[in-house]
Amino acid sequence: MLKLLQELWQENLVFLDLSAEFDDKNTLDLAEIAIILSVNSENYEKYIALKEFQNIFKKIHLRVDIYGIELAQVCSLNLLMKSYISKSDLIKALSILNAINDNSILLTFLENLELGQIDRKEQVLNSFSGLNHINAELCALCDDEGTQDKLRLMADKFSKLDFIIAVTGVMNSGKSSMLNALLKKDFLGVSNIPETANLTLLKYGENNKAKIYFWSIKEWENILASSKFSAEMKQFVTELSSKLDIQSYIKEDSLSEEIDLLELKNFTSAKNQISALIKKIEINASLEFLKNNICIVDTPGLDDVMVQREIVTNEYIKESDFLIHLMNVSQSLTQKDTEFLLDCLLNSRVSKLLVVLTKADLLNSKDLDEVIDYTKQTLKSRLKALEFDENFIQKIDFLSISAKKASDFYQGVADESSLKESGVLELENYLFNELYSGAKVALALEAYKKELNLEITHLITKYHLQNQAFNTLKHQLNAQNQELFLNYEKEKKNLEEAKKDTAQLVAKLSTNGANDVKVLMILLAKKLKERLIDELKYTNSKKQKMNLSRLMSIVDITVKDGINDVLREIKFENFKNIESTKEALSAKYAFLKDDFDNGFEEFKTKLSKSIENIFADDKYALFKLEIQKILEDDKDIFTLEPKLEKFINLSFENFKIDEILKELNINSQFLEFLNSKMSFYEQEQEQKMAYFNELLNNTQAKDANTFEKYEKNLEKIKCLEALRMDLINAN
Repeated sequence: MLKLLQELWQENLVFLDLSAEFDDKNTLDLAEIAIILSVNSENYEKYIALKEFQNIFKKIHLRVDIYGIELAQVCSLNLLMKSYISKSDLIKALSILNAINDNSILLTFLENLELGQIDRKEQVLNSFSGLNHINAELCALCDDEGTQDKLRLMADKFSKLDFIIAVTGVMNSGKSSMLNALLKKDFLGVSNIPETANLTLLKYGENNKAKIYFWSIKEWENILASSKFSAEMKQFVTELSSKLDIQSYIKEDSLSEEIDLLELKNFTSAKNQISALIKKIEINASLEFLKNNICIVDTPGLDDVMVQREIVTNEYIKESDFLIHLMNVSQSLTQKDTEFLLDCLLNSRVSKLLVVLTKADLLNSKDLDEVIDYTKQTLKSRLKALEFDENFIQKIDFLSISAKKASDFYQGVADESSLKESGVLELENYLFNELYSGAKVALALEAYKKELNLEITHLITKYHLQNQAFNTLKHQLNAQNQELFLNYEKEKKNLEEAKKDTAQLVAKLSTNGANDVKVLMILLAKKLKERLIDELKYTNSKKQKMNLSRLMSIVDITVKDGINDVLREIKFENFKNIESTKEALSAKYAFLKDDFDNGFEEFKTKLSKSIENIFADDKYALFKLEIQKILEDDKDIFTLEPKLEKFINLSFENFKIDEILKELNINSQFLEFLNSKMSFYEQEQEQKMAYFNELLNNTQAKDANTFEKYEKNLEKIKCLEALRMDLINAN
């Protein structure tokens, strides 16, 4: 059960500062918090015997006894009251645990618990503002432009922390209306930006311009290749080629063109055939909702016939911080909706998923609840049919809105009660709280604090060194200078040894597992073929019609889960070895520890994305189309089996995941990261020696300002120590 809970919240870790209650800072995830709270007098004995439960308490340095459990529960509730954890997510986690433990009393308590509204966006912006203030103070305490430039770049880097909200839905699900309500303006409409089948990115910008990106030659070739699987698409491409000079728009490198918003309808209206040549549109608009680096990705309808457009859309969905899926209450749950939501649940493409029922003003509250309940039950049934735990439905939240009521208020034709009844304010508050309380923000704030702390340490060391030089002159200058030089030489020797150790340790790391992947892909191909044939045999034995939708779900689940399992194992093994290598070097060479820590999580995040994104979505989309065609064309299971086997094996070879892994060369990336850290340290040591020699030369020349500089340095060190305390106490 712990594994299931952690899978459900694996992308949404909550970083908990328990320093007020415990001696140390610890990290627990939501699943572990739920388990702690679910312990009671009736299940106490069962819980304390579990090794996983004991490991949770090791993290927070508490004994597994009644006192320790009660203290942990009080701390957990305090975190809830302070809004460090989400009440709705906690209720979901405890609901899942109901399968093994009766949490009804606790759930009733939590559901009736009223918590004050916390503005997460304001909290986070205040936190960044506080760190930027410390950054500015550090700049004022610096006496060299290099450090000042570094601090300015640091502030700029964290000011650009972006949030991507992807919006999906079938045609006429109400995407434009909902976005207009969030943007508080009829921005996406016929009079301004026409209905379009293209992927559209909305970003904040003062110029109110649009940029159009056309397909590259390679991407267009994939579109042509996919057209052979669809008669509708084939006819569309044929007509398009006869009416447009495609070569004027489709180039080796993607052609882009900046235009005024008023011209957009000439390119993107669904009525204009040129829109089919457009890959995506970027719109810059000075709208309040988009401030602070929020980007909205308005995706084409799920019933889009163009495969390549679907591939681009999926790439943006994978990178999004949040996904909103819209459903028109009058249309209920369509087959496309069901397939898309199941795909999101089972393939973990997004970290947060919200279903928004649009046109809520058409139904009363009871009917809306029935629509939500029907949606949940349908998805649960499908999960069960696919042999997945139905509790995965807990990853989805539901809200209902009436964009019309909100729009009426913003257009001045209705009073404020219309806005309150629309549900749009609840949606806006929900989005900001989810975006700004996620792991992405927590990691960014922690990284910013680490980098600032490192600069404070460097500056304190620098001013101490300068004052040491002043003192050295007064007390046996030559002898002390020699000692400092010997220390410098010793550090250089340590650094050279560290470089050799690094190269040797990295050389001993495991390979990227490319050879293993080749074998595993062969086994996966065999598994996919067997699952499809087994399903067809079962259907035949029951004399049922072939269920193509279920067969394609089997393809999706088997292939994506199989490849994800392989990549997850590769990532785990490499990260484990990388961590141990880093720890070994940090333990042996303490002078490197801070530099290794700085940026290490960012390095791992980039590497993780590189591994996760090696699977070619364009090839996979074409692979699925061909599988579907084979299944439709050949109903004889005996002739179908060898065809499937041959095609699947060949396709898996063409994915060439093993070769891509070799090219990724994880070990070399890690060695490059470590060497960059040591180069930085080496430059720092040389800079220190240069500072010292310069100061000695100035002092030997009987610099009249020596004493004044000495006193100023003491004052700077005092200010820096105070800034360090401010940084420690920063939220």
